[in-house]
Amino acid sequence: MEMEIKALLVDDEEQCVKTLQDGIDWKVLGVAETFGAYNAVQAREIMKEEMISLILCDIEMPGESGLEFISSVREKADLNDENIECIILTCYPDYKFMRKAMQIGCSDYLIKPLDTDEMTAVLEKAVEKIQKKFQKDEKEKKLFPDAMKTSFPEGQQNIIDGKVIPYIQEHFSETLTVTEIADYAALNAQYMMRLFKKRTGISVLEYVTNCRMEKAKELLRNTDWNNEIVSEKLGYASSGYFIKLFKKTFSMTPREFRKASDL
Repeated sequence: MEMEIKALLVDDEEQCVKTLQDGIDWKVLGVAETFGAYNAVQAREIMKEEMISLILCDIEMPGESGLEFISSVREKADLNDENIECIILTCYPDYKFMRKAMQIGCSDYLIKPLDTDEMTAVLEKAVEKIQKKFQKDEKEKKLFPDAMKTSFPEGQQNIIDGKVIPYIQEHFSETLTVTEIADYAALNAQYMMRLFKKRTGISVLEYVTNCRMEKAKELLRNTDWNNEIVSEKLGYASSGYFIKLFKKTFSMTPREFRKASDL
């Protein structure tokens, strides 16, 4: 059994999106449908309506950069057990950009102008990874039917307090995945996520974000580190993404928080 793969192409140059859509035989690669977006805002709107599992994204875009957008997508995918592969496209063979792309879990990093053979090989690899994860998830659903239960034994709920939460608190500044956390607790990933929400009232992603934001306040109060250093200490590859999350959480920017803390 194979899943229907939908791809999202994000680039502020409309012609680049059109060239990607028309110049690649997506059906042969196993991609059922492609969608084009010209900035991160449009991309998110599409992702609200469509189950996207493959993203090709440019780095340099007005407003939110491709790295910031992919940072948010990858973190949510990793901590919600979603099946998404991300590929970065750019004109700049900059090691710093490449390193950040790898840090946030991108499958690959392609330099424009794109080579069709290289692009095809990278896409084939990404599609294969998506299908393998989908098949693994389907197999686990059969092996762990309890993952869909709405009530849980008290002993298993205690695993959240005794193993899952301590593990997250120790490793929240690293690149965490829900699969890694579930493996540590010897639970199925989907089952662990439902158990965690039942026990705490929030998702694993929300809990990790809360841990990171509380640590951010501590670092902003007690160090003179800039936002880039603070974001790296928290496990974020993009300082822009960290700033947006901080502002969303506390209704002020890190700079504003620092000023208020100094008063």
